[in-house]
Amino acid sequence: MNAHLRRSFYFFAMGFVVLIGVLAYWQVYARESLADNPANNLQTRKDISAPRGLILAGDGETVLARSEPRETQTGTVYDRSYPEGAPFSNVVGYWSTQYDRTGIEAGENSTLSGAAGDPETLDELINQLSGGPQPGNNVVLTLDPDLQRIAYEGLAESRTGRGSAVAFDPRSGEVLALASYPSFDPNDIDENFPELSEDPDSPLLNRATQALYPPGSTFKVITAAAALEAGVEPGQEFVDDGAYETPGYTVRNYQNKSRGEVTFTQALVFSINVVFAEIGVDIVEPERLDEMAREFGYGDDYEDFPLSVSPSGTGPPPEEWLPGYTAQVAFGQGQVLSNVFEMGLVTAAIANDGEMMEPQIVREIRSPDGVILDRSSPETRREVLPEDTARDLNEMMQAVVSEGNLTQAQLGDVPVAGKTGTAEAPPNSPHSWWISFAPADDPEIAVAVMVENGGIIDVEGDADTPAIPIATEIIAAHLDAEPGPIPQPAPQQPPNQQPQPGQGQQPGPGQQPGQSPGQPPAQPGAPPFGQQQAPFQPQPAQPPGAAPGQQQPGQSPGG
Repeated sequence: MNAHLRRSFYFFAMGFVVLIGVLAYWQVYARESLADNPANNLQTRKDISAPRGLILAGDGETVLARSEPRETQTGTVYDRSYPEGAPFSNVVGYWSTQYDRTGIEAGENSTLSGAAGDPETLDELINQLSGGPQPGNNVVLTLDPDLQRIAYEGLAESRTGRGSAVAFDPRSGEVLALASYPSFDPNDIDENFPELSEDPDSPLLNRATQALYPPGSTFKVITAAAALEAGVEPGQEFVDDGAYETPGYTVRNYQNKSRGEVTFTQALVFSINVVFAEIGVDIVEPERLDEMAREFGYGDDYEDFPLSVSPSGTGPPPEEWLPGYTAQVAFGQGQVLSNVFEMGLVTAAIANDGEMMEPQIVREIRSPDGVILDRSSPETRREVLPEDTARDLNEMMQAVVSEGNLTQAQLGDVPVAGKTGTAEAPPNSPHSWWISFAPADDPEIAVAVMVENGGIIDVEGDADTPAIPIATEIIAAHLDAEPGPIPQPAPQQPPNQQPQPGQGQQPGPGQQPGQSPGQPPAQPGAPPFGQQQAPFQPQPAQPPGAAPGQQQPGQSPGG
């Protein structure tokens, strides 16, 4: 009898433990995911019966999302409105009982809906005990509303009207701007969602974080970092004879041009693919190049970031790279894919002496009555480069602007560092990239901009660089600086003598010294190569080491 009692006791005790475990799981561990589940009709009814929290810009005053009361036959319900509309919608997202939620509305749903936990202020406790609607907490973002609008408008006014931009504070990792175009008005999402979802320009896609493109020559800063770590000096000389051969694949400069003896810095300034292919294959080698890309964040999905981020990548595992494929990776082609979010973090890490900060877009959580419940603080993600290596790369990127005569990127006497990229896309319309930070001697802002198919090839064979002026406007607004080179006084002329052609004239935006007005700007670049592809879709996979088809061997955008 005692044995039967003991077994019964153990059975009921075990059942009690299991019951406690199940309750704990649903009440504690799975509470937030259950509240966020769009199939949870009870939560949906709760959401519309109480106001969600505000979403505010970084100034703490600009309202990006709020709840508006509406009377119905069953009582008061709350609809979501977005006062700033399309310029912020790729970040803020939308909240809909029909089409779920995206952006910050999804990433911070528990905070905004009040489902994140117990009351944290006396007002919340009193409201809960009285049975009244419990408003959600407010979310304050890091976005500078002025920079966000500048980025958005710059993309909207670009030649193709498709692209993305990001600006970071490299010292803290705060996102100052994160723009995508084309966009949508979240106020009309319920009415327009079917049309928006079928739009071939994909306005619902956050191009800044979710779309992937070949980064082109902006990837050369990663190759350069790996080379510096491998012992290459900025002043080390290389011979550019116009071609670099590997088994089955030959890299050639555009129009078979060559620059002869150049330093490593000059190879970055003039974006010489032949030299970077040689460095990638013979000095850095696949494992080290792939490892450096991963140190900079390639492969990361940034799961703690409240917005969805598509991981960047370099293609197949490095042990499968043949020399021809390694050569392509070294200048950002092959199967290398990235987005402005990732390349912005790469730029910010270089600007911050090699220290990559954790990206942050939420600055504060506030209660409905304004009490600060949580505040973010800068956090190091990883030490990517030693400080001396990062500073060497910083100086090389400054030379890209100064020695490359990129007048569109200059800010008077403020030193600017940067790197262009002209990445493979359909014929004569490569993607235009620009990564940059300033002031280069004490960086306060790092920017990445990409204009889809914006690098139109002109009759002279040069690629346009529409990403540069967009980034320059963002940086100039943040630093309160004036875009353009340092004004130079006109040379004094003898009395009654007219200036000779070219004297006393400063080059205009994008115009090189000695270049007549009206001539195409002499920006680095070359016709794109490879098969046509839809915007923001990965290019067709090439076998590692094989040359892309429909091109002269190895000729690629040199920007």
